[in-house]
Amino acid sequence: MRMGVRRFFACTLAVVVYAAAASAQEPGPEPRYFYHSYSYGSDATFNPASEIINGAFGIMQISTNWEPLEQVDFQQGLHITWESITHPASTIRAYGTEDFIADQMFPTHFAWHDLQWVPNYSLHLIGGGARHRAFTEWYGAHNFPAPWAWAWGTTIAHAFAVETIEHNAEHRPTVDPVADMLFFDPVGALLFSSDRVAHFFSHTLNMRIWSGQPAYNPVVNTFENAGENYGLHYFFGDHRVGIFSYWGMSHLFGVTVRGGRQFDWSVGLGGAVDELHNRDRGNGTTSPFARIKLDAGAFIHRNGSLLASVQLSQAWSQPFRMTLYPGMFSVGSLSPGFYTGVRGNDVIVGLSFQRFPVGIAASSRR
Repeated sequence: MRMGVRRFFACTLAVVVYAAAASAQEPGPEPRYFYHSYSYGSDATFNPASEIINGAFGIMQISTNWEPLEQVDFQQGLHITWESITHPASTIRAYGTEDFIADQMFPTHFAWHDLQWVPNYSLHLIGGGARHRAFTEWYGAHNFPAPWAWAWGTTIAHAFAVETIEHNAEHRPTVDPVADMLFFDPVGALLFSSDRVAHFFSHTLNMRIWSGQPAYNPVVNTFENAGENYGLHYFFGDHRVGIFSYWGMSHLFGVTVRGGRQFDWSVGLGGAVDELHNRDRGNGTTSPFARIKLDAGAFIHRNGSLLASVQLSQAWSQPFRMTLYPGMFSVGSLSPGFYTGVRGNDVIVGLSFQRFPVGIAASSRR
């Protein structure tokens, strides 16, 4: 094994040990930071099953990754993921150890096609850490024994689901799951198991999980409105206007305004991932890079739980999308979630319900 690979794994072990020490005290059922059992908004629809679907099929909202479920090679994706994480040293060597560390681990390369570390930090370390803590809080709120163990099992299942779908068309091991599953996912989970870390992101930065309401579309055999998104709102003291950041498949920046009756609203402008392409590195391996299109969004939320959102984008797969969460309107005794969006020339509508992890959707054309 080359010394560069050995150094990498030594550093990885050191960070994992540090994160484990930071989270040495197992969190109790209270306080909660990322799941509050609200009967409205994104918090009401959060559960482990829907979050796994959101994570796995969110990437299929990108135009180059969109395809019906019958075209997804689940077996191949799982095989590539398993081969990658069980042979990490050879996978890293094939990619290039220095390039792997620079592209995936530490931000020393800033060319557009060298930004693989961006989703690793935003979606896996920070987003994944908050999600893991929310899993623990969800299982605790629903009286599961040893909620921390259920959370770890769900986090591992979630990671396999995400990487399986993302790499179902790959033909050789890839470093992406090596970085995600062997470093960023577990380190994020360990860090956010610390009350101090969870309190900082939840209370100081007002970070919240704003995942979609996935709905199965039998017309085209796919999942609509899937995706894991996050909102962050930082206020300077008691000011009503703060800094807003939203990330997932879109990365937006703007402002949040505190309203009355605990209703707040946010607006942001930025970019959405429209296409994913692979750059030939010349050594038999490739690395992905994204093509971005302009994206803008407006959001209404209550106590941090997202109630409604509207986004406009130049991206082919999501030029318009509007989501209403449970609590925004009622039909008799029911308060469903609602989604409508446009993909190309297709108009999609969907309904979801709080107690079910998957809703139902329909398209205007096949």
